[in-house]
Amino acid sequence: MTLVKWTPNPASIFDEMNRMVRTVFNDDWNLPVYRDSIWNPAVDVKENEKSFVLTADIPGLTKKDVKINVSNRVLTIHGERKEEKENNDGTFYYRERHIGSFSRSFQLPDTVNEDSIQASFNNGVLSIELPKLEDSLPKDREVKIS
Repeated sequence: MTLVKWTPNPASIFDEMNRMVRTVFNDDWNLPVYRDSIWNPAVDVKENEKSFVLTADIPGLTKKDVKINVSNRVLTIHGERKEEKENNDGTFYYRERHIGSFSRSFQLPDTVNEDSIQASFNNGVLSIELPKLEDSLPKDREVKIS
């Protein structure tokens, strides 16, 4: 028996790229299909002088699919993206758009006026305005120079 020195090639980022390209172009669709998985919409929260504004991207849903609740200074957004049932003429090989329910909760600061919260939904974007209480708004006052 003859021993031959074996030197493995170091792993390279190009090896991984080549594998991915071969997978796509060889129709090797053994990738996962996501079904009823947990998903959460992307959310931004910003503050201006008079309010906080929470914006959530929820494409493919309507305002009937989304519920907003405020309880004990916690704002909760619930929703559900249902599976498309009207088109049964094919099989998914790969799916990144999650279906199923989601829920996001946010602790509200003490400065938010819970009674004046308003929401709007336009082109798949949910916007929630959280007005600040009047006594927490910044007030200008002149300081006398002595």
